[in-house]
Amino acid sequence: MSAAARPRPNPEPPTPRPQIPLRRLLLLTVLTAVFAFAFQALLAVTEAPAADALILLLVPLAAAAVIFFGLRPYPTAGRARLAAMVAVGLFLVGLTLG
Repeated sequence: MSAAARPRPNPEPPTPRPQIPLRRLLLLTVLTAVFAFAFQALLAVTEAPAADALILLLVPLAAAAVIFFGLRPYPTAGRARLAAMVAVGLFLVGLTLG
């Protein structure tokens, strides 16, 4: 094998992967649930005419926003993907239960 074809060691150390502490993930979960319950209670108290549709659409979006902005150390693409999965999952749960 020629000297040009040999793999050279990388002098730069690899960048560390961001890690989210378990306490932060639990706090995000609780915060998401608090937002969802508060939003549903607000719509129930105000007797909004389209409360079911608003709950079905806005609760998943609020949860996705909490996840997206709460996971700051992760790259933007990963946060967006996780937020989208949370929003779609909550929307499907809302369709199933509603």
